[in-house]
Amino acid sequence: MNQYSGTKQKSQGRLHNEPGEVKRLRKIRLTDTAWELLAEITLKNQITRHSSASSIKA
Repeated sequence: MNQYSGTKQKSQGRLHNEPGEVKRLRKIRLTDTAWELLAEITLKNQITRHSSASSIKA
């Protein structure tokens, strides 16, 4: 038992992936400037929400 939390063992939860498992990004917090730069990159590379991330060129 953990002396501080009163629990036997912490669950690994969803932070630990199985090898080869791809996690999807659920939300992101960025500044307005960062969003503007991302918009420029997506337009330049013709990227949509459903495009493959492997073809991104910053």
